[in-house]
Amino acid sequence: MKYIKMFGLAAITAAALTAIFGAGTASATTLCENSTTTSCTKHVASGTTLRFSAEETVKLTGPFNLLIDTCTVSNVEGPTSSTGKTEPSQDVTGTLEVLTFESCTRTTTVGTKGTLSVAHIVGTDNGTVRSTGATVTVHEIPGFGTCSFVTNNTDIGTLTGSLTGPTFDISATIPSQTPGCPSGTWSGKYIYTVPSTGLDTKYIVSD
Repeated sequence: MKYIKMFGLAAITAAALTAIFGAGTASATTLCENSTTTSCTKHVASGTTLRFSAEETVKLTGPFNLLIDTCTVSNVEGPTSSTGKTEPSQDVTGTLEVLTFESCTRTTTVGTKGTLSVAHIVGTDNGTVRSTGATVTVHEIPGFGTCSFVTNNTDIGTLTGSLTGPTFDISATIPSQTPGCPSGTWSGKYIYTVPSTGLDTKYIVSD
């Protein structure tokens, strides 16, 4: 149960905003503000702040799908730092400024928020989200005490492009950085929250 929890938090950390940033594969990937999925007609500029909030309870599970912890409130927010559109083979990335996990069954704290990137999934408007440098610590875990988890180019889930608003589905296993603590699996769904700048919500991921 303990490891599940830990991993869940780590995954969440890594994930939560994954949907916010795009990344690249063999060719450059771009995050687009579009009214159609046929082509990228409006690239999202560097420095654009995006925000995602948990649509449902985030779950942390361990071996045999044992439920260890849940968090009903979680937010991920940050600006894009690279558009990718003029940089072949380079990811669209972003540095998280907000990464929170609240109303959890166990005390959960965020150390470093880290960065996110999204790699375009060929033939779709979606992207694979990866997290690096996000540190989440879960306290008072029976049998383990305090356990910390850190992402390192960790695949945390999928950013699904949509003309009505993108979603970010998290499903990842994150190793513990604390000796004696097991890895955990985290799952949940985040939805795009329109920023104060009033940007469109029609985001898709494209080459």
